[in-house]
Amino acid sequence: MADFLADGRVEIDASDPDRGRAELSPNWAVWGPNGGYLASIALRAAMMRSRLPRPASFHCHFLAVGEFAPVELRLAFLGGGKRAESLRVDVVQGERMLLASTTWMVDDGLRGYEHDVGAPPAVKPPGELQGYQELADNYDEWFPIWRSMEGRPTRWNQPPGDPVSRTWLRFTDTPIPDRHADAARQLFWLDFPGFSATIAAHGWPHEYLMPNLDLTVQFHRFAPEETWMLADGYVPLANDGVVGCVSRIWSEDGTLLSTGTSKHVCRPNPRYEDELALAREQGRLPEAD
Repeated sequence: MADFLADGRVEIDASDPDRGRAELSPNWAVWGPNGGYLASIALRAAMMRSRLPRPASFHCHFLAVGEFAPVELRLAFLGGGKRAESLRVDVVQGERMLLASTTWMVDDGLRGYEHDVGAPPAVKPPGELQGYQELADNYDEWFPIWRSMEGRPTRWNQPPGDPVSRTWLRFTDTPIPDRHADAARQLFWLDFPGFSATIAAHGWPHEYLMPNLDLTVQFHRFAPEETWMLADGYVPLANDGVVGCVSRIWSEDGTLLSTGTSKHVCRPNPRYEDELALAREQGRLPEAD
C-alpha cells in the first residue's frame, strides 16, 4: 500500500519560494508516472505558493513521460487581483519539461449567483458493486497504481455500447485531511475516465492506447470526509486519432464536486496482435481466415 499524499509531497525552497521539488514514486506507475499523479503535484505546489485559500480551476499540458526520480518545480505568478490569482507551475526533470500548468486560486466568502441543477447518474452505490480485484482475472498484472486504490465499475464485461464510464474510486491507504488534499484527489480521479469511456464503445482487445495531451479541472465543492467518489466520464466524439472526454466527480449523496475535460491522442497498442490472438483463443472473437 502507498500514501498518495506522502508520495506526492511538495517542498518549496525556503530561500526561493518560486522553486520547489518533489520525488516521483513508482507506486503510481502506469507506463511511467501516472499523469493525474504528476498533475496533482503541480496543483499542490500552486496551492502552497498562493496567498489565497481555495483552488478554483486547473489546466495542464502533459509534455513528456518522466522517470521515477526527483523533479524541479518552477512557480510564477501570472496575474489576478484581490479575490483571485493565477499561478503557473512547470514540472521539470533534467533538461525535459514534463508538465506545464496553470491554476486559479480564489478567496473564501465570495458572494454571487447561486444555483445547482447538476443531476447525478442513477447508479448503484459502491457497497453494492464488486471491485476490479474481484472482477478481473488478471488483476495481479495491472499497473502498480492499482495496489493503492480501488475501483468499483458500474458496468463490466459487457458488449460495446455507449462511450460512458462510471466507476466508484477510493484510496486504500491515504487519509484526506483537508480541502487541498481533496482537490488533489479529485484532480487525480478526473484523469481516469477518458480511456475507460472510449473502450466502452469499442471493447477488447484495444487496438490503440490513448496518452493524455491535457487535463482541465473546475473545482466546485470539497468533501475531504468522503471515502468513495464517482468518476463519471463521457466521450461524445472520437475521430482523426484524437479523443475528447467530459467528466464529473460526484459524492455518494449525489453532490457535484468537480468537472473536467481531457484530450487524448491515439497510438497503436504494441500488444494488440497478442491480445487479438488471446481473444480468439478464448472464443471472444471468430478465428482469423
